[in-house]
Amino acid sequence: MARILIQNGLVVTVDGERNIHPGGSVLVENGRIAAVGARLDPALAHDVDEVIDAEGCLVMPGLINLHQHHWYVLFKGLADGMLLEDWITDLVFPLVSRLSVDAMRVASWQCGIEMLATGTTCSLNHSVTVTTPEIVEAIVTPQAELGIRQIFAKELRCRNARFTTHPLSLDESLAAFGEEVKRWDGAHGGLVRMAMVIEANAHWTASGMSTEELITRGTALARDLGLKISSHIAGGTFSLEKGFLKHLRETGRTDVRYLMQLGVLDESWILAHCIHCTELDLEQMAHVGASLVYTPTSESIRGGGIGPIANAARRGIVTALGTDGPMVDYTDDMFEQIKACVLFQHQRHLDPTCISVEQAIEMATIGAARAAGLDAEIGSLEVGKRADIAVFDMRKPHVGPLLRPLSAFVCAGKGSDAKVVLVDGEIVYRDGVFPRCADWREVSREAEAIGRSIAESAGLSSRMASSWPLRPAAVAAPRRALV
Repeated sequence: MARILIQNGLVVTVDGERNIHPGGSVLVENGRIAAVGARLDPALAHDVDEVIDAEGCLVMPGLINLHQHHWYVLFKGLADGMLLEDWITDLVFPLVSRLSVDAMRVASWQCGIEMLATGTTCSLNHSVTVTTPEIVEAIVTPQAELGIRQIFAKELRCRNARFTTHPLSLDESLAAFGEEVKRWDGAHGGLVRMAMVIEANAHWTASGMSTEELITRGTALARDLGLKISSHIAGGTFSLEKGFLKHLRETGRTDVRYLMQLGVLDESWILAHCIHCTELDLEQMAHVGASLVYTPTSESIRGGGIGPIANAARRGIVTALGTDGPMVDYTDDMFEQIKACVLFQHQRHLDPTCISVEQAIEMATIGAARAAGLDAEIGSLEVGKRADIAVFDMRKPHVGPLLRPLSAFVCAGKGSDAKVVLVDGEIVYRDGVFPRCADWREVSREAEAIGRSIAESAGLSSRMASSWPLRPAAVAAPRRALV
């Protein structure tokens, strides 16, 4: 593999000492970081195959998106004005039944392209559909070919009294899941990792998509296989008629309390959203070592609330960031999540010190890696770790003066300022070009055509029409005659 020297950049390592090296360098060799620092020994930098001049650039670990749904990318812009519960019933359900293997494949390409182009080098793809081996291959293979690192969290579901259409019993689903793990975990040179999705929140248990036996036996299998478990927790609006609060009133238990009562919650669980987690929920999560993924823009655009992330961090809970998916909030840009995390937590707590820019960066790098169990391999720029690196151009007009570079760039820069992105020491994105994708524009055109066709067949054509809302007549200013 190529020996690559990145030099003259602002190197933000997010290592154990949180070292920052202005004018620093990173040497990449055999897919790993061979050296990092302010001044490298000239002997280390001999015979490099390529030198990347990062002057005026931020050099940092590749961003990690720890909660997203890849096929949502096909349906950007359709969800304006929808609460989460209505979004699920009126948008997700009509669309998901029409997703073909080809749609899943194209969505995987498009999602991977968007993430790489904004500096993300690894994501956890949380499956919310019923996947066959053919569909799993269609999801996993394109991103592996594109060169992005991925954790595919496959759903665990089964046929039960309320979900009679699922083709497999619980025993059969557990066996099939094990086969998929054998097939894909560690595939494509280690770019692919597997995880499990067990839905244990109010929406899913109320719908019959999950059962106590599935949760307990699934957790046991995940522990045997050494897998992380991803689950939506404590999300949705505070409606008395549906969703989280309705379930809480009926059962008297929160989602986290439910998992504790079942005796399954431990460090293998990655809990996404957690908007309505109580202080007791957070205390229990901290006690057992469960991780939390915050998706700030997703929660805000659905009017779902602002999660207690600053409180979770103070309790020592491992916290990470995710985008959720472009059918929710229309973006895969992790820099938006970093900025939104800071802004929203300050707003929730009326305290501009509760989450710093640096903490939010940790949540998108080493914190996410730790939650995923990959912090020995990725998440920081340290000798011996995988060379997943993102270089961002900080000298764009919209960024401006860099008196305090990290704060200035997080709050004024964008993920699209990514200049060069490496995964496993290979350049997989540079200045608008994806070396492993011949024509990304054709992928985007195909994704748009597929998304439009599915939306039309689902009877959602009206949601694709843009209409400027008029002011109600009652609030319009009266017109007076000139005299």
